[in-house]
Amino acid sequence: MNPKKTMMINATDPEEIRVATLIDGVLFDYDVEFLHNEKIKGNLYKARVVRVDTSLQAAFVHFGGQKNGFLPLGELPREMSGDGRRGRIQDVLQRDQEILVQAVREELGSKGAMMTGQISLAGRYLVITPGNPVNGISRKIESTEERRHFKQLVDTLEIPEDIGVIVRTASLGVTKEDFERDLEYLLDTYKEVLNRYKHRHGPGLVWQEDDVVTRTLRDTFSADVEEVQIDDLDTFHAAQSFFKRTMPQYLEVLKHYTGKKPLFTRYQLEEQIDRVYGRKVPLPSGGALVLDQTEALVAIDVNSGKTSGDGVEDMAFKTNMEAAEEVARQLRLRDLAGLIAIDFIDMKRESHIRSVQDKLVDCLKADKARMEVGKINRFGVLVMTRQRIRPSLQHVNHESCPTCAGTGKVKTIEAMALSVVRKLHGILAKGGIGEIRVKLAPAIAAAVLNEKRSDLTQMEEESGAKILILADWSMGYGEMAAEIERAEEAPAEKPAAAKPHREKGAPEEETVVLGGDSPISFDKALGVHGEGPKEAKKEAFKYDRRDLQRAALDERERLRALFESAKPEDEESEEGTEESGDEPKGEGAKRKRRRRRRKGGAERNGEGTTPVETREDRSEPAPQPEPPKVTADLVASLLTPSPRPRIGAAARAVAAPEAPVDPVKDLAKPKRTPRAKVTSAPEPAAAPTPVSEPAVTAEVPAKKKAAPKAKAPKAPAKKADKAETAEEKPKPKTTRAKKAKAE
Repeated sequence: MNPKKTMMINATDPEEIRVATLIDGVLFDYDVEFLHNEKIKGNLYKARVVRVDTSLQAAFVHFGGQKNGFLPLGELPREMSGDGRRGRIQDVLQRDQEILVQAVREELGSKGAMMTGQISLAGRYLVITPGNPVNGISRKIESTEERRHFKQLVDTLEIPEDIGVIVRTASLGVTKEDFERDLEYLLDTYKEVLNRYKHRHGPGLVWQEDDVVTRTLRDTFSADVEEVQIDDLDTFHAAQSFFKRTMPQYLEVLKHYTGKKPLFTRYQLEEQIDRVYGRKVPLPSGGALVLDQTEALVAIDVNSGKTSGDGVEDMAFKTNMEAAEEVARQLRLRDLAGLIAIDFIDMKRESHIRSVQDKLVDCLKADKARMEVGKINRFGVLVMTRQRIRPSLQHVNHESCPTCAGTGKVKTIEAMALSVVRKLHGILAKGGIGEIRVKLAPAIAAAVLNEKRSDLTQMEEESGAKILILADWSMGYGEMAAEIERAEEAPAEKPAAAKPHREKGAPEEETVVLGGDSPISFDKALGVHGEGPKEAKKEAFKYDRRDLQRAALDERERLRALFESAKPEDEESEEGTEESGDEPKGEGAKRKRRRRRRKGGAERNGEGTTPVETREDRSEPAPQPEPPKVTADLVASLLTPSPRPRIGAAARAVAAPEAPVDPVKDLAKPKRTPRAKVTSAPEPAAAPTPVSEPAVTAEVPAKKKAAPKAKAPKAPAKKADKAETAEEKPKPKTTRAKKAKAE
């Protein structure tokens, strides 16, 4: 029973046309064409010679494509080579010379298209070769009788002298009228090509090959095809026009498909097409083929998988026989070309090896491409070559994976993070880097920041550069983009704002409160300025101490003046009378005792410190003490806060005697001066005292009893109570007139 052969054309999508040939429902041949990726094979171009390479004996021509075409010496027209004798290409072609060329191979990867100067135009039954007046018959026609018949038929045709004719395989069973009709169409096409070439200015397309539908019907349609189904109406009308012109006897084979389901889905073709694009192809018995394709080499590995048999030899033979048939089918479907290496499973029997080789050769006979098949060597590898008819499906609608770059594998995240750190080391090793901004895929950026944090910190410290790791969703896995900013290109930092002029003795802005009223800076007090030289520390202490001394002396003079202005007038008159000696002895004795009491109390409170100054002493300027030397005690005294001075009753409420007063400390620490409280009592209850002098208190007992001893623990409280009572009920004022009357 003859197998059923069917052709199906899917043209409903305007950007893609697919043509499939089925034998008993199994995909036998498949072709696809995208409008944005049209094929150039078979097109005729007017080209200009760009460069003549004497070492390759070839020329590179510009024909309007993205890359220049490659034109070897053997592909030049016969009329240019001189009676068929090949010379040197530099003697035949010169730069900027124009020539008619035809594309025989598509652009592939980095390689440009292959060009030829030997033009050929294909029809349904014949192929004409202008410039090469040699007739021939296809090698696919093996019968001697048929070859003799076609040779006689071609001799009866009216063919121009400079044009040759080749009989195609599809000519089997055709008549002379079919040949004449096809030859007339081809000659008219060639005249149109010459006319376009003559009137075209500059390189470009002269004549374009038929579309994929017409080309497939012309090249692959045969008499054993039962039906051709087309799902697009316009494409169906174009196919009808081609059939009417070339083979009207097969016009009833064409059918317009109008079913609800898509054409390829109706015949379960989508699943079979998807397997064509896969890297792994299953075999019926459980084995598989693994195909890897490069630009010029195809490697096919045969795996046994789950295939079973009576033994290892039987299992290997069964798998290899299925693989030989599937390899021939995959080469045709995918249009794999170039050098092909097939790794069969090792077999020991010579009969099995020959059977596998014969099976492969028989299956390859259905392929129209020229092939050379070798033999299985002792390593179990068979090497063969195949002509490229059209671009492989992998190059038509596939592109290299941006993540794996076509390898099929990617690095682990740990390896990628380590690779990023190594690249940063290499960049920083050049020196002069101010900042690096690295963009990575989010997963890799997270791994670098989490696992390589210490390495990034160490690189920043060693190089002085700033490293920024940024997660960018637009970056592919494994991609790294680094933006480098040189140190001299870094934007200048904003100049620090000039510090306002600080008067001597004013506190610093950046200070630390140590628990007292006067804030002081640690750096200024201890002389720590980063560099740390000893001379700088001494100058800092000397500068601060002098300012504090001047402030203390000024405050002392102000307090003295305030104290003098707050004294009552009657006390001044009494002092003046006592000095002149006019007062009676009783009153003078009282005042003398009062002065001695005050003097003695001051000495007890101050414990032998500076005595109270008299008016004569106040009139003279106070001697300026020599500045003490810088010692550890002096530093500690500067850092120790001093209590606020107490005035009035608060000063008399102090129970224990005051601590010894250090003049240096008092001079170095200015105190805030409280406002003096002036009363109209005959004798002041308390007078404000400078910080550098011991506090002087005056007590006025209600009775003539002796003052309580200072050693008694409860005396200060009683004194404070009496003082408060005295302040609440002051004695009546005593004027001079009353005193004079009493006297």
